[in-house]
Amino acid sequence: MPKFFIPFAETAEIADQVYSEVRKYLSKVAFTPTDRKIYSVHYRHNGRSYVSTVGEVEAGEREKVIAIFETFNPDPLYMICTPSRGAVWGDPILAGDVQQVIDFDPTRDAEFPTKQ
Repeated sequence: MPKFFIPFAETAEIADQVYSEVRKYLSKVAFTPTDRKIYSVHYRHNGRSYVSTVGEVEAGEREKVIAIFETFNPDPLYMICTPSRGAVWGDPILAGDVQQVIDFDPTRDAEFPTKQ
């Protein structure tokens, strides 16, 4: 399991702030996310398999995945956020037929230098 991070965030504080702001935005424009911090989802859409991973370019979007959130409607549904799809504006990419979910390591902030 990788340590929690947000692409382009230089500190743990900035990563937490971005994550919180995207979460609030999704609650307004889509669904209220759970607290689960997700690194990657493997899903199927229209008979094709996809993998979305935080920090990697999303297939067909040409943008990096900023965050992935879990919600229920009533079944599990995953909101994949790129800058133009749920992170800054627009609606997130929705994945419902998910085969695998990989969470971030619950040990926080190991990717960031500690401040003295």
